[in-house]
Amino acid sequence: MTDAPRLEVNAVSFATRRVRFRLPFHFGNSVVTETEEGVVSLTITVGGKRAEGRSAQLLVPRWFDKRAVRSNDETVADLRLSLEIACRLAETISGETIGEATTRLRAGTEAAMPAGTPRLAAHFGPALVEMALIDALCFAFGLNFTQAARADLFGVAAMTAPDIAPQTITATLARIAPLPAITPRQTIGFDAPLTAAAVPTEMPEDGRPVSLEAIIRATGIRAFKIKLKGDPDADIDRLSAIARIVGAMDGLRVTLDANEQYSAARFAGFLDRLVADATLSSFREAIAFIEQPFDREEALAHDITPEIGRFPLVIDESDDHDGAFASALERGWSGTSIKSCKGVLRALLNFCRVQAARAEGRRVFISAEDLTCQPGLCWQQDTLVAATLGLADVERNGHHFAGGMQGCDDLQKARLLAAHPDIYTKQNGQIGLRIIDGTIAVGSLFVPGFGR
Repeated sequence: MTDAPRLEVNAVSFATRRVRFRLPFHFGNSVVTETEEGVVSLTITVGGKRAEGRSAQLLVPRWFDKRAVRSNDETVADLRLSLEIACRLAETISGETIGEATTRLRAGTEAAMPAGTPRLAAHFGPALVEMALIDALCFAFGLNFTQAARADLFGVAAMTAPDIAPQTITATLARIAPLPAITPRQTIGFDAPLTAAAVPTEMPEDGRPVSLEAIIRATGIRAFKIKLKGDPDADIDRLSAIARIVGAMDGLRVTLDANEQYSAARFAGFLDRLVADATLSSFREAIAFIEQPFDREEALAHDITPEIGRFPLVIDESDDHDGAFASALERGWSGTSIKSCKGVLRALLNFCRVQAARAEGRRVFISAEDLTCQPGLCWQQDTLVAATLGLADVERNGHHFAGGMQGCDDLQKARLLAAHPDIYTKQNGQIGLRIIDGTIAVGSLFVPGFGR
């Protein structure tokens, strides 16, 4: 294990910009039509060199914090407060590795947030600072993200993880094998129209697909993430309707996301229905996993029984600290989701946990999930983490619900299009993702810095 470089922050700031969704995004018990995107900018000194770093993420309402007492606007305000506190604490970073700084910023921000704030929300700001630090460090050393991760320049091996040895982390990171392309998984929200006839008249006429059928025709996508309501009858009916469209598709891959909507007993009943429905047989075989069916506070309190573990189960909202996945594995969960808004270093650590468990013969995995990452820096950094860790199947939904690189001026958009012609294309006057036969090439991201 080599010592990660220690750095000093010279300046740090953040700004937010409004993002309006072209289509409403339904998940859990929430509907999102607009929010903000946070952008962190900082300057560091490391090894006698100065470098700038940036990061971006959407401040998504009522995912980080789903308490009924908080409104959409209040949860966004909490995320903005987390950003403010984290950036203020980041001004004191001096002589720390990124891993050490992230750990301190999380603890400090969590302590300064209002009582009862969930850790996911409290740690949002530190996650963005962490990403900007990674960007700056990679620029300082002239390395891309994958190269820096292989050398563990971020200090992952020294983070507190009693379930995995530092030497194992170092050796695992050194073997990272990135992918040159991803296969986007299209999110299908609760009320997303499946056919042209189902598209409401008030939907935008911007030349971009709206219905599931139109998305498939335009992109060739064959992988889908389907949101569940937590109502077995409604969920089975919805899956049946979707299966009539995609069920016979070659190479079909499906994941289900319950967003904490089920109790264990109700979920078992849903699985009974899903397994018994003969019309869903081929569709059922394409289901790779089910994501976070239970409330985050309860999910890791009980073992996964055969009754509820008939499909691989993945934590998402429960993954709110660096030891969460280790606890989930002990309880019988099969995987966890990685999202840069939860921490890039946590994603690297959990990747190492998966490789160690697989070496012992266990069938576990990590999945790459989206939290409405819109095209631009946010999309690029989050996608690069997934590609670096060899995850081809990546949920991407921000381009469909938000997109358009909102907040970027024409010059910034032109620069992104010129720098990443494999990722972006101009369509109907707007820059969108270049999805060809269900695939997006991402080779242009493997340049010095973190996904810029």
